[in-house]
Amino acid sequence: MNDLLRDTLAERAAGTEPPPLDLDGIIAAGNHRAARRRTLGILGGAVATAAVAVGGASVLRPRNEQPQPARPGPFTQRRATFALGSEIHYGSEVISVAPHRVTAFVQTDAGFVFLSADNVIHVADRSGVRSTGKSAWSLTADHRGNLVAWVEGFNDRYESVVYDVAANRELVRTAIGNTIPPNVSLVYRSEVVAIDGDMAYFGTVDGPYRWDIRTNQGTRIAKVSTNAVRAVTAGQIVFQQPLEQRPPAVSLAIAETVSATAPARFSGQRAFLSPTAKYLMTEPEDALLGIEPGWASPALYDVATARQVGLPYAYDSLFFGQWLDDDRFVAAGKRRFSKAAETDLLVVTAATGTVKVAVPNFSRLTFSTTPPRIAPFALPTGRPIIDFY
Repeated sequence: MNDLLRDTLAERAAGTEPPPLDLDGIIAAGNHRAARRRTLGILGGAVATAAVAVGGASVLRPRNEQPQPARPGPFTQRRATFALGSEIHYGSEVISVAPHRVTAFVQTDAGFVFLSADNVIHVADRSGVRSTGKSAWSLTADHRGNLVAWVEGFNDRYESVVYDVAANRELVRTAIGNTIPPNVSLVYRSEVVAIDGDMAYFGTVDGPYRWDIRTNQGTRIAKVSTNAVRAVTAGQIVFQQPLEQRPPAVSLAIAETVSATAPARFSGQRAFLSPTAKYLMTEPEDALLGIEPGWASPALYDVATARQVGLPYAYDSLFFGQWLDDDRFVAAGKRRFSKAAETDLLVVTAATGTVKVAVPNFSRLTFSTTPPRIAPFALPTGRPIIDFY
């Protein structure tokens, strides 16, 4: 290049202004490139995750924003279960609670809750045994879930309690309806009648309350006696009919509300509904009645038709344990004509009343010689088996 040409090009370059910057275009292009890189990164990550998954490794996992289903509790399954001395027999599994002796217990999905000989409430689960530091006369649990309930007594009141076994904390504690009038002798103690899903049913001095566990609020559902309501499952309430009568009140009705017009179609004192209220098992409060009227025998009913299902003749004493599902329940049966009072653990099919022996001769139906006269074994109803007289 000669000097004239070089000078000419330099002169033109010096006299040319730079083009104006297109800032909007640059930002847009930059955003486009960034978005493209993110897209490629996501696609590349997905491909890499898929490749790792195929290879059997688990280094990379796509994030799942959907709520995960709750894991079932360690004791969700219902099995043929009983307690004898310091051991809870959960199917073939034996859970020791020594040095405590189980007088009453219930099963929750998270663990077993039991009363020891001094009525102190304990929890037994996979981690061991712990005391709640509370005491009660009986326990109540639903056929599923982690909740247990009881009533604590004080000088001037009772307090109804709902406790979450998995979370190890109380959800409800209330004295509503449970003020004890001075100089009054109550025939029945207050109790938690049932837990039915998110609802608890308290039998209080002022009558039964339906308590919403989520909101910790409740309402009285009827102005009737403390023990008028016997069971609640799947929204169906078992209650005595007539609503007001002296004990023993043994005529029972079932409805969604406590009503004086509901027909009495069943007989019994304690009531145990199957999980969808398809069947009803009833039995007397007293384990051994001296004179046995017709209502004193355990009875099994089809709820829809009120048809009574015959129970096996081979057992002259039968004690309800718990429902395994909507068609089968566990019971303890004393063998008829057995001089040693041999007792079998049974699985009863509700539709037919037929039984299968789950554990033969697991105990004897005898009672302690000093009050309260309690049987040597317990079933997961939350109450001891007692001979009152």
